[in-house]
Parts: sequence; C-alpha cells; structure tokens
Amino acid sequence: MIGVLLLVSSTACSFAQILELKPGSVHGFEYSTKGGEVAEVFLGIPYAAAPIGELRFEKPVPVVPWKGVRNGTQFGATCHPHARKAALSPDPSEDCLTVNVIRPKRTAPAGGYPILLWVHGGGYEIGSASLYGYKGFADIYIPHDIIVVTLQYRLGVYGFFSSGDSRMPGNLGLFDMAEAVKFVYENAENMGADPSRITAWGLSAGGAAVGQLLLSPVSRDYIARSIEMSGSPWVSWAMGPNVPKNSLELAEVLECTEDLKNCMKRKTVEEIYAATEKVWGPVIDGEFLQDPDEMAATAPPKASIIGISDKEAAFFTIKARAHTILSNLGISPDDFLLWNRDKLVATIKRLIRHEFFESNTDEVIDKVIAYYVDRDEEESYDFYLDRYTEFISDVMFNVPSVDGILSRREKGWDLFAYSFNHYNKAIWPDDLPKRLKGSTHVNEYPYMFDIFAMGEFEIDETEQIVADVVQQSFINFVKTGVPLNQHGPWQDVGTSTDLRYLAISPKPRMEQGFYNEPTALWHELRKYGYDLIKQAATGRVDRIVKNEL
Repeated sequence: MIGVLLLVSSTACSFAQILELKPGSVHGFEYSTKGGEVAEVFLGIPYAAAPIGELRFEKPVPVVPWKGVRNGTQFGATCHPHARKAALSPDPSEDCLTVNVIRPKRTAPAGGYPILLWVHGGGYEIGSASLYGYKGFADIYIPHDIIVVTLQYRLGVYGFFSSGDSRMPGNLGLFDMAEAVKFVYENAENMGADPSRITAWGLSAGGAAVGQLLLSPVSRDYIARSIEMSGSPWVSWAMGPNVPKNSLELAEVLECTEDLKNCMKRKTVEEIYAATEKVWGPVIDGEFLQDPDEMAATAPPKASIIGISDKEAAFFTIKARAHTILSNLGISPDDFLLWNRDKLVATIKRLIRHEFFESNTDEVIDKVIAYYVDRDEEESYDFYLDRYTEFISDVMFNVPSVDGILSRREKGWDLFAYSFNHYNKAIWPDDLPKRLKGSTHVNEYPYMFDIFAMGEFEIDETEQIVADVVQQSFINFVKTGVPLNQHGPWQDVGTSTDLRYLAISPKPRMEQGFYNEPTALWHELRKYGYDLIKQAATGRVDRIVKNEL
C-alpha cells in the first residue's frame, strides 16, 4: 500500500477537511457538483492489510493503523484481473483492498447520513472502483444527502481460487467485500453516517455479490437493504460449479499439486497470468456461501430492489462485449446471416449436456426447442439470433432473478422488481434489425451515474424521465426502504404468482407476470433431476467444501 504521503498542493481541486477514521486520518479534496453542491472526496483508503506475502491467498485481516495523515487524493491500485489483457489503469497490484468515500460537505444531521455502497461488477474477474470515478456519484447523490462508498476486492485467481476442499476453500473476494462492509459499518459515524442505513448496490457480478452479502451470515448484519441489478445469487456463475476443477488444473500447470497454498503463494503474478485464463467466481464453501435457498431461509428479512434489462444477453451475444465468464457467447456480425434453425438447435444441444440430465437429455432438449425455437417460429436469421439471446438471458439473468424473489418473498422480505425496457437508439447500429435491439446488460449506467458504457447520447427530456425514475427511486429507497418517484407508483412484488414489477421506460408503469413463462419452463425441467439455472442436482447444491483434507 502506498505509504502515508506528505500533503501537496493541487491545482485540480481544493483540499477538504481531514476524515478521522478508526485506523487513522485521511486527507481528501473538495469537488463542486454540477448543481453547485460541494462534496468531500477521500480515495484509496485501505480497509484491510495488503494481501501479500504470508497474507496472500488468505482471508483479509484488518488494516494496520497508520500514523500521520494519509493522502486520499488518488484512487488506489486496481486488483489483478483473471487475464493480463483485462488489466485496468492505474497499474494493477495485489495491494488493492481499498474503499473510496464521497460525502456532503456540511454538518451531518442527527443520526447521520445513509450510505450507498457500490460493489463493481465484472464477472468476479475484472473491474475496479476507479473505473466509475467519483463525479457521477457526487453529482447525483450528494445533493440528496447520501454518502457514497465504493470498494475493491480481489478478482480472478487471487479472489476465487478454490481447491474444492479445506486446503483453499475459496471466496476470498467475497470475504474482502465483507471486510470492506464491516469497515464501513464500524467507521460510519466517523464519516457522518448512520451505520444502520447502509444500502449495498451492484450490477452484474456486483448485483449477485450484493445479494450474497445480504444473505451470508458473514456479512448480512452490516447491511440494511440492497439494490441487485442484472445479477443473482441464484445463478450458476455466482456459485462456481467449475472453479475447483479450473483451480486444480492451474495448480498442476504451476506444479503446485503438493503443499498447494504455500506453493501458490510463491508464484509470481507473471507466472499465474501465463498459466491460465480460466473462469473464476464464488463457490459453495459452507462458510460464506451455502445454497441460496438455505441462506434465504435463515437470513433476517430485509428490503431489496431486484431487476434486469429486457434484453440482458444481447450485450454478450449481439454486441459480444464481454471479457469475462460469458465471453464465449458472442457472435461476430459477419456470422449473423448464418443463423438458422439448425444452428440454434445445435447451440441448444451443446448447452444442454448429457452429463446434466443423463437419460432424460433428449426429452429436456425437445422441451427447450419447443419453447425457444418452435414457438411462433419465423424463418429469418434475426429471429434465431433473437431467440438465442432470449435463451441466454433467461438462463443467466431472468430466471435466477425470479428464483431469488420467490425464495425471499416466502420469508417476508420487502421486494421491488423492475424490468428496464428503454434504450437510446444511439447504442445500436442503424442497420441492425429492430428485434435484435433492446436494453442490454449495463444499459442502465447513464441513468445511474452518467457513465455511457454502450455509446454516448444526449440526455434530452425523454432520457431525463428515465433518469428521474431510476435516481429518485434509488434515492428514496436508500433513505426509507421504499422506491418512490414522481412519475408513478412502484409497488412491491405482491403475493400473487404473477409478480408485480415496474416496467421502466419514458412512460413507466406497473405490470404483472415477471418472466412467468421462462420461469415455468425451467422449473418444470427440474423434475428431470437437474437445475440448469444453478447447475446442480435438483433440490441441492452439492459443491460444499470437503473437510476431510
């Protein structure tokens, strides 16, 4: 970790008052928001000891208190991703466990401000807090008396290597997040915040991780509510069915089959990068994570917003933008015209593997083809591409989100669902068939914190309505637990089998039937002994760490 630095002058901004935290003092700077409010910004604050040397591949330990005043005017180093090509600026480091605090520059009210805690996504393999900056958060949330905290956690091999047994159980990245949340909770009053009003918020793997933090006994007592976007603890990629296999293959390449942990500690970053680009993520370890239904049965009921975009997987299939666990789903535009019934059927057969359903495989495939191919079939390439996108969206995002709602609703949670149905035409090529266009993964970014991940466009009157719905709803939810906005009601999911949800568009409205049809299909297929959504035998997740080793 960068040592305590002498304070120097800055031409970009003026220095703010010092933030006094339990481990030490941090000096930040002031930022004037677009609306004229002043925010105090403190960057690169360590919440845990650097996970290097003997602490490498170990659970995080509390940061060592420092003397003097730490320079908090720059983001800390990013964490190493799963592959060298995915590294982000500033230069990545294993010493990367930091939080950033953005707070109003005025006297805190009695009881303190609420905290909105952003957990970045990236498939548990890439990403950083610095990628999102601080200006968008400050411009939108500081005028409404909300403190924003962003955090980083170990990624890829460093955060999610798991031997599948007690030698290296895994989930270090989740333990990092839990340590960061605990740090924020314990230092909330020093920040001028209310520790009982921390809302964890994330999208993609960040959304799944936020749900896991709210469910796990390791972290759930530090969080009041959650905003889980485009990611669910109930999806297979948040439970790592192949992570132990990938980990042991990496250990073999690195010649670490004996004395596994100590050997892995000795390997250099370059040796690890050169050895693998496997898929990494959380595992069911029996400590941080159990089957999500089991965790939901024991977790205290809280309030959550859970939602998805109406064409999530188009980001991975049509745009082919992923550099993470879903990067193999992309289709080159040069191949669009090659898509037909045979290609879609072959893709489904490749994904519904015999090892999952054994003697029932052919019957399962027939039912999946009947739904995703035969239903209202049109013989055009864009029809088959669209159904491929729908299939991936349902398995990777839509049905897991519904499963998370249903499991928690039974336990009395206050749940609010949404489908983000709006997109600006600028994010898609003009010559792309209309049915392939829609609101994709991360399409919400411009409306949440002014980041245009899918392409720049002007926030005109129509776009501002959508931004208002998102921002006002989130702001009120952080403050009260109810997502109110001026453009109409947002009711909870209700008690009916037809879940209520907010369809977000320039004309937002409540609707019922939140992905009923695909959820019914995939729930019916459980009778064949396997749950493809969790990638586990029906009724159980059997990847809990073995304790005999």
